[in-house]
Amino acid sequence: MHTDTLALTLIMAVLYLLAVRLVDFNEKEPLWAVIMLFVLGAGAAVALNMSVSTALLELELIPGVMLKELARFLAVGAGVAVLFSVGQSRGYREINGLMDGMVYGAACGLGFATGLAFAREMLLPADNLLGMATETLPSYGKVALIGLSDGVFGALSGIGFAAALDARKLVLRALLPFGGFVAAVAAHFAYDYIGRGNAFGDAAVVRKWIALLLPVAAVIAVSIIELSREKRAIAEELGVETETGAVSGEELLALQSFVKREAMYLSRLFRFDLGGWTALHALHNRQVQLALTKRKAAREQDEERRSTTAGEVARLREAIFELKRSLGMAPAPKTDAEKGEG
Repeated sequence: MHTDTLALTLIMAVLYLLAVRLVDFNEKEPLWAVIMLFVLGAGAAVALNMSVSTALLELELIPGVMLKELARFLAVGAGVAVLFSVGQSRGYREINGLMDGMVYGAACGLGFATGLAFAREMLLPADNLLGMATETLPSYGKVALIGLSDGVFGALSGIGFAAALDARKLVLRALLPFGGFVAAVAAHFAYDYIGRGNAFGDAAVVRKWIALLLPVAAVIAVSIIELSREKRAIAEELGVETETGAVSGEELLALQSFVKREAMYLSRLFRFDLGGWTALHALHNRQVQLALTKRKAAREQDEERRSTTAGEVARLREAIFELKRSLGMAPAPKTDAEKGEG
């Protein structure tokens, strides 16, 4: 069994996961949620390989692509469903925009790549993959390509689900995830089709990198747009929160500076304060969520949805105050009743 191949694939997946988390520097998703999507993706890949012949998955272009993307789509959907349920129980959403969907989808896709490598190493003879190749270990470039491609395809599905959560019309909520699935299938098909002429040669790797440029560019474009949107929301919506106590002036500056935030996290780690490190991450995430939810409430036209979103804003403030108390920061502002008693 090529244990080196599996180890290299896992290392590459972890590196890509770290990169994905760093990309969304405004609101890093909870580590447990990212790991959950990764595990769901890996499980979907293993289940697919155990239930469908490898010959069909690898030699039949259209059925292979469709089955892989369907398995990945269902894994992303399952993860989004769990996060939606968690949000419902807490009273505020865990997915706030396309950037979150992209991160979770990419994590699932990277898990899928790792699970696929594991299934192949465990279920297939190490000396021959269906008689299709005689090479032993894949190059670093090939492993990097596999991880990136699966991450991108998963990101496209994740973007579709995130867009559906923000859609106002029921028909769009149903169609947008399907749109993400179609985009992932199209990107995957082009990726495999362009490189299939010389399936195990270096020329195929070059062609597949070229085929991946367009979906990668699309994901990068979404990231840039969403990061800009988040940055504006932080600047415009959190300034007044100094009056409520949810965000101090110093915290607002930190939320607008990646360097300052990372310095705060490192300070906790250097003191071996893992609990404080986790709570500080959670605090900053909730503060960014507050900004995005306030922006959503301000732009909501439907009164019922605006009222629901306003309730999310209130519960996010409560969560922020609780985290601040756990970190030993300034106490929450007095309620109206407490002010009256004073």
